[in-house]
Amino acid sequence: MKLIRTDKIKHQYDVWKGDEKFKRTALDGADLDVMRGEFIAILGANGSGKSTLAKHLNVLLLPDEGTVWIDGNDTRDADKLWEIRKEVGMVFQNPDNQIVGTSVEEDVAFGPENRNMEPALIRNIVANSLEAVGLLSKRKASPYRLSGGQKQRVAVAGVLAADSGCIVLDEPTAMLDPVSRKELMEVILKLHASGKTIILITHHTDEALNADRIILMDKGRVVRCGTPSEIFADRELLKSIRMDVPPVTELGMALRDKGVTGKFPVLSKEELVSLVMERYAASGHSDNKRSQNGSVRHSVNKTEESVRKEPVISVRDLKYTYSKGDINETKVLNGVTFDLYEGECLGLVGTSGAGKTTLLKNLNGLLKAESGDVLYRGESIYRKGYKLSELRKSVGLVFQSAEKQLFCKTVIDDVKFGPLKMGMSGEEAQKAAEESLALVDIDREYFDASPQDLSGGQKRRVAIAGILAMRPDVLVLDEPAAGLDPGMKQEIFSIIDGIRRERGTSVILVSHEMEDVAVHADKVMIMSEGRIGLYGTPKEVFSQIEAVRELGGEVPEVTEIMHELFIQGLPLSELEVNATDAAVTIAEAITGEVTEL
Repeated sequence: MKLIRTDKIKHQYDVWKGDEKFKRTALDGADLDVMRGEFIAILGANGSGKSTLAKHLNVLLLPDEGTVWIDGNDTRDADKLWEIRKEVGMVFQNPDNQIVGTSVEEDVAFGPENRNMEPALIRNIVANSLEAVGLLSKRKASPYRLSGGQKQRVAVAGVLAADSGCIVLDEPTAMLDPVSRKELMEVILKLHASGKTIILITHHTDEALNADRIILMDKGRVVRCGTPSEIFADRELLKSIRMDVPPVTELGMALRDKGVTGKFPVLSKEELVSLVMERYAASGHSDNKRSQNGSVRHSVNKTEESVRKEPVISVRDLKYTYSKGDINETKVLNGVTFDLYEGECLGLVGTSGAGKTTLLKNLNGLLKAESGDVLYRGESIYRKGYKLSELRKSVGLVFQSAEKQLFCKTVIDDVKFGPLKMGMSGEEAQKAAEESLALVDIDREYFDASPQDLSGGQKRRVAIAGILAMRPDVLVLDEPAAGLDPGMKQEIFSIIDGIRRERGTSVILVSHEMEDVAVHADKVMIMSEGRIGLYGTPKEVFSQIEAVRELGGEVPEVTEIMHELFIQGLPLSELEVNATDAAVTIAEAITGEVTEL
């Protein structure tokens, strides 16, 4: 039975450029059909119209043209508004935007209470909803003291308590760590199995693998609809709309190019492992002996830190506690020590609450540690008389929500703000701003636009430009690609890599995306409970799969696949972190052209 149907819907927003108002088309004739009980994944670049379409399904927006029907009801029918919103519940990217209660159960009860239901029935509904998302034990907790993943599950429970048959989730995992993302996806799949209609908007292509159908959007239109196998077989179409294939499919493609596998596309780790092991068994080399210690080689960084120049930043036994002496006292940093060298990119990973953001704020004096030391170019920033204002020119922070750093009327004024506060003349600040905007690929046509009218990726680039204009030696980036489509994410990382090459800038990259860290970082540091759990090159760290998982982390999917192949008997020389290198190593193992340790 058809639950949702849209017919050539169009929608425009008002945007401002200086004092002039323009129309921006978000939907340009979008057609969508959803059957009751389906799992639909919607993929598309930032600005393709996904979120705008989602808001039409819950009547948060009405189309300028065209029609939206929910269970046969026209969304323009005001008398059907409550019935439609009860049928289609929304979960947004940031759960803080829809949590209203002071306790978890109070927040989940909000919908039933507004329907004047009996208290006993409300308690039963709340308990069932929280049990469905695995949070019944947290019913008395404050939602604001939960992790990001737990908050998202509270938001889902609120939708369930409203008895919604269809749940629309708009980028619900964009800001979550790998473990929280996995937990939320398990809840979503469980709800779908129970009969709920799921519409999942995401940039994580691996999340779409379990969908019944995938909808591709571009420029406000639905450009393709098909099964995951049909969609991920058309990589050229995906690239044309700034999307990509899941890591397992990418590795499958690389192995196909090496002649290892013939099937395309491969959509699961289990299937790929099976295909590779079948090929290995047929190769005639399956009697190769594996080394006695049953382990693979860890890549070793050939550059000894002892012969390097002095570190740009040195952190020594840093400790920090929030609300010290209070009932809510929380130790966040518990003896952190590391060095950052010139031009180096350090990938900082860990679960929510591991201490990453607190550490970043200590690096340029936004917070002061209770003990330990932070040295910038060999000098303690805690030395009496040390000018933190000078440090903050040299250590620039770009926070996760870039739009919160943008506050001026125009883009150029926003980027000039920092240089002017540093004491640059108007002419010098203008030149620094223009150079930085060029470096992050923002065209001059946007200089006089309001930063708030830019896309998510453009806002992120303008925020980075505002820091670069102050010409820092160290660039600290907290989730710089969170919420961005694959194409825009690649642009952001190309910019970061270019800054390192051209300016010798050191970078600290905080990310929940292990694939990004594996590709772009020279060193990886995994934090857990305020301590450094693992530190080394990407291969050194991610090859220790069990240790990473014990710290609450995940490894790149390519590494995970290689580890499973090794367990099943493929004589791999080492575990790789990207598809290209992995395909070479796997092909060598199958042909027998590999040297065991």
